[in-house]
Amino acid sequence: MKQKRVLFLGGAYAQIPIIREAKNRGWYIITCDYLPDNPGHQLADEYYNVSTTDTEKVLELAKKIKSDFVVAYASDPAAPVAAYVSEKLGLLGNSYDSVRLLSEKDLFRDFLSKNGFNTPKSVSIKENNIDFEKISELQFPVIVKPTDSSGSKGVSKVENINDIQQSIQYALSFSRKEKVIIEEFIDNDIADIHGDGFVVDGKLVFSCLGDHIYNGKVNPFNPTGTTWPAKQPKKIIKEIEKEVAKVIQLSSFTNGPINIEARINHQGKYFIMEIGPRNGGHFVPQAIQYATGFNMVKAYLDLLDGKKIDSNYSEIKPSSYFALHSDKDGILNSVDINEKLKPFIKEFHQYIQPGQPVKSFQGANAAIGILLLTFSSVNEMDSYISNMSNFVKITLKENPWQ
Repeated sequence: MKQKRVLFLGGAYAQIPIIREAKNRGWYIITCDYLPDNPGHQLADEYYNVSTTDTEKVLELAKKIKSDFVVAYASDPAAPVAAYVSEKLGLLGNSYDSVRLLSEKDLFRDFLSKNGFNTPKSVSIKENNIDFEKISELQFPVIVKPTDSSGSKGVSKVENINDIQQSIQYALSFSRKEKVIIEEFIDNDIADIHGDGFVVDGKLVFSCLGDHIYNGKVNPFNPTGTTWPAKQPKKIIKEIEKEVAKVIQLSSFTNGPINIEARINHQGKYFIMEIGPRNGGHFVPQAIQYATGFNMVKAYLDLLDGKKIDSNYSEIKPSSYFALHSDKDGILNSVDINEKLKPFIKEFHQYIQPGQPVKSFQGANAAIGILLLTFSSVNEMDSYISNMSNFVKITLKENPWQ
């Protein structure tokens, strides 16, 4: 039997579980991105210094190595590239149009609006072509963000139209397409829902939703973690899952993992904010496996392998991922974990080592490391997570370059 050759776009820490699982299956692994020190490359059979967002170069590479699959795992920017290349080469994958629809925030908002879903009114801007008249029709405050970025990078809240231009420039600096969306702010006074799902033949066969948690000190829109299960009544969660399933069906996305974000505002009205055509980052699939027993990495590779997906799972056990972070720049000195927390830790992935630079937690890419935890009860989980600064101490040396 011919050995399967898989091109993985990226090699970051969060991608190690799927690369390792594919290697365990005897598949030949090729990784690519522009960061040769990413740890996933060490597990690969081959590595190429090609950016995961350079569509034509990834296509050229996939042809050269005769890849059977092109996979973008836990990466928003790489997902459309993987879909485009797979479609061009006739490989298994979702259509480029469906992945692009879910990946680009302006397209997604238009789609939701046209199909009758709750969605904030929005205006998109290309480069610096700012239409102040259209923006003035929005109800402030508004959220300004890049249409094609992820991890809360480039996001800001604007209270007054007179302050909009600075936020647009900030968002543009994070957009490869030089495109920004301005949308009316949706509060999360009742809930901010987050988790992963899995789609087979256009149907949502698995979903595990929890509550996003926030630090709020540096970037109030950058979550510091998620706790599962969600605290909302199961009836509400089921309604949100039905809406997600309907979006998936109408979008023509057919197979694989999705990352779900929704909000319930002060009126009890729920909004699907994002459905990423990929797994959540920061080891979210592994946290969900501890919570439910459903192995999303295995399911994804089984899907590529033509095997049946077992979507049965157990009642959600209190579980969480938590992003260790700093509120200021500096050089990491130490990460000290209290002995009281250690019995609840299932995995600890440290991205940044002592002596390396740390950035303030403006975006998900500034995390120092990730804790995956399980607890015996929701109350126990809430007690530890809400007081995490008492159990994890991060010390920095002052950055000599500041």
